[in-house]
Amino acid sequence: MPYATALTCLEEGRLEPVHQNSLRFYGDVAYDATYNGLAEDPAEGERIAEALGDKRVLFMGNHGVLVVGDSIARAFDDLYYLEQACRVQVLAMSTGRPLKRVSDNVAASTKAEFGAGGAYPEPHFNALKRLLDHEDPSYAD
Repeated sequence: MPYATALTCLEEGRLEPVHQNSLRFYGDVAYDATYNGLAEDPAEGERIAEALGDKRVLFMGNHGVLVVGDSIARAFDDLYYLEQACRVQVLAMSTGRPLKRVSDNVAASTKAEFGAGGAYPEPHFNALKRLLDHEDPSYAD
């Protein structure tokens, strides 16, 4: 996730509501700016879980992102679209021009529309697995 990770390496790096894919995550991203080294201590895991709270995504400063979901397909789908949103944002930021934010009202209603979409993550994930099965079935070994 190079683009999402790049945002975690910026001071005040945030996913901004500037693109349709970023609106999927509107109000559902937590941020932890504190990097404490490798998470080898259970206390660090607890700290990270507390920072995530009730959100689906955690931007971890100087490290990367954590995405959780009620299934592997949901978490993968969110991670896929999060990276797409971050890619667009990083590319837009690279122009040096100000980001054009979507209003809070439109962002919230668009997120609700995505939420109403229901069972899309499973077919997306299954389609990707079919591609892998075709291209290199050894991944399942």
